[in-house]
Amino acid sequence: MAAFLANIGVNAAHAARSRLNPDGSFTVLPIPEKSPATAPMRTLADPDLADLAGLAPANWRSKAVHLDPDFRSDPPTYGDNCRTAGRAFNLRRAQRGDVIWFAARLHDAGGGAARLHLVGRLEIADIAADVTTDPGPGWWDRNAHVLRARATKDWNSFWVFRGTRDSGWLPSAPPITRPLLEQLFGAWEWPAHASEQQVIAWHTRAVRRIA
Repeated sequence: MAAFLANIGVNAAHAARSRLNPDGSFTVLPIPEKSPATAPMRTLADPDLADLAGLAPANWRSKAVHLDPDFRSDPPTYGDNCRTAGRAFNLRRAQRGDVIWFAARLHDAGGGAARLHLVGRLEIADIAADVTTDPGPGWWDRNAHVLRARATKDWNSFWVFRGTRDSGWLPSAPPITRPLLEQLFGAWEWPAHASEQQVIAWHTRAVRRIA
C-alpha cells in the first residue's frame, strides 16, 4: 500500500483562513472556484455549508466553492487534475487500497502563526481516471470536479477517487514538522534563509508519494 500527501484548502494567497480551535478541532475552508457559480456547482449560501460560510469573506458567499475533498457526501470523494496539473502527477500512480492524506494551512484561533497540519485521509475504494465526458450518474456525482464540469462543459481529463467509510477528517490536526516529513520522505534540503514552515510549504506544494 502506498500513501500520498496532498495540500488542500485556502492558503496564504487567499483572503480567508482555515481555523484551528483551542480544543484541537478545526475547519478547513475550501478555495472558491474560478468559474462563475452555475448549477449544479455549490456555493457557501447552501444551508449545509453554513459552518464554512462563517469563515469566508462576505463576497465569497455567492461564489462557487471547490469542496474537495468532500467528506460530507456519501461516498466521500476527492478529485484532482492528475493528467494536466504537474502538482498532481503523482496521483496517477494511486491504486485501490492506497491512502491520500491531506494537509491544510490552519490559523490558530488564539492568534498564533499559521502552519501546515495533517487534517484528513481518504482510503481509495475506486478511481474514475481521465474523465473527458460526462460519465452519467454514479458515486462521483457530488464531487467538485464533476459539478464544475457539468456546469461549464469542460471535461478536462480530471480524476476522481472514491473513499471507503474509513475516510474523513481527523479528530485533531497534528502539525506537520521537519522530523515528521523526514521520517516519511527522507532527508530534504533546509536552506538557512528560510523558516521551517516555508520549506515545508515548498515541498508540499505538489502531491508527494510516501512509499
